[in-house]
Amino acid sequence: MLVCAGSMLSAQTSETPYTTPKDTADEPLVVFRDRLIMDIYHTFWMNMPTEVKHMKFDPGFTVSAIWDFKIKKKPVAIGLGVGVSYYTQYSNALLRYDAASDLMKYYVLPEDLKYNVLKMNYLNVNIPLEFRYRHPNGFKFSVGVRAGLICEVSQKYKGSDPAIPSDTAMYKNLLIKNKMKYNIDVYTRIGWKFVDIYYSFQPTPLFADTKGPKIYPMSLGVSLSIF
Repeated sequence: MLVCAGSMLSAQTSETPYTTPKDTADEPLVVFRDRLIMDIYHTFWMNMPTEVKHMKFDPGFTVSAIWDFKIKKKPVAIGLGVGVSYYTQYSNALLRYDAASDLMKYYVLPEDLKYNVLKMNYLNVNIPLEFRYRHPNGFKFSVGVRAGLICEVSQKYKGSDPAIPSDTAMYKNLLIKNKMKYNIDVYTRIGWKFVDIYYSFQPTPLFADTKGPKIYPMSLGVSLSIF
């Protein structure tokens, strides 16, 4: 019995401690998961009428809440979420609906008319879907597409009344007709850790075909990964 007990004790002391298999070990923590992203950009309005002049800086932003579906043991992931995009367009022309032709048109204001604000606002809510790559050193890029619903297209004016220049007018025109109900845009980001260069292009026009100016936005700016 003493011999058996001694052999059992010897076997227990020589046993190696339990270690986590290499293939089940925890993966390194990814700090920048890009769950909440803000894109800040300038918009280039494509296909504008030649007689309409617009400002050099048309600011806008997109805020997206995205869930990151990481592919195990790979530096790639799929992002899916919800977002809202806001665009502006400063110009020298009023958008008006022509009932006779059922068209939305730009009406260029006289050069001697004084005004402080003449801005079009464009707002949509969207669902982004993107492919993401992250390198361990912090470099990353993503390519995505957004499908959205156009919530508002409006125009704000503040200045001399176009009808009576001696008077002052201030109003917001919400009667922008013939606008599209949806939009599609493609975008990409490339950067390091929480800062990226951002580019997007919307191939769908803002107004229905043959019912208004065939304009669409192309944007360039920066992205910040807040969380």
